[in-house]
Amino acid sequence: MTKNNSFIFFLLAFFSTFNEAAFANSEESAIQNVIQKLNSVTVIHGNFEQQKRLQGLDYPLTSSGQFIFWKGKGLYLASSKPFFNASTITPDNIIHWQENGTGSISEEKSGLVQREISRTLLAFFSADVKLIEERFTTQWQFDGNDWQLLLTPRHDMVRKQMRSAELRGENYIESLRIVGGNGDVTQLNFTDINSIDSPTPEQCRWFYLDDRAKHCATVP
Repeated sequence: MTKNNSFIFFLLAFFSTFNEAAFANSEESAIQNVIQKLNSVTVIHGNFEQQKRLQGLDYPLTSSGQFIFWKGKGLYLASSKPFFNASTITPDNIIHWQENGTGSISEEKSGLVQREISRTLLAFFSADVKLIEERFTTQWQFDGNDWQLLLTPRHDMVRKQMRSAELRGENYIESLRIVGGNGDVTQLNFTDINSIDSPTPEQCRWFYLDDRAKHCATVP
């Protein structure tokens, strides 16, 4: 090999390594930007639609309603169609609500997939990337300001029930798609999203089982 050829190969290797490093730094910067955006909100609320496509069923099961995320407190999801079904995912428990406003702590009998969906949603709304990376392998993709995150469960027990989860968004999470171990697909779309500094008293009440008047009295 001539000296000129050796020099050319050196330059190609150098620029290849440089481009890979630049791409890695660019992706890391984009990831941190997403985390910063998600972490900057205190309360967001809006509407959601959920579609479940079950194996053996020719039509999707559709529900829709409202959601509230309160940083440090949890995520409230309440479907009003086709019937009332509401729960609050807190860092410690899941609270199920009746239409009359009474609630109870969910037992661990609820399905593994639904618990993983709930925990994944709360972790990502909370920008708890450390927790997500402990539970899933992550693969990011970016298109301008839009981002996509593919999650694959790390643990065998979870993988049997959940093949993957895919989150998309820009300033907020806009959609979540879950593929179950048996091929069932759950799609959640979030729309009309608004950010506020603190919850209203009516929003606050869905995050406490006891002493709601006391907890929410100081909320503007």
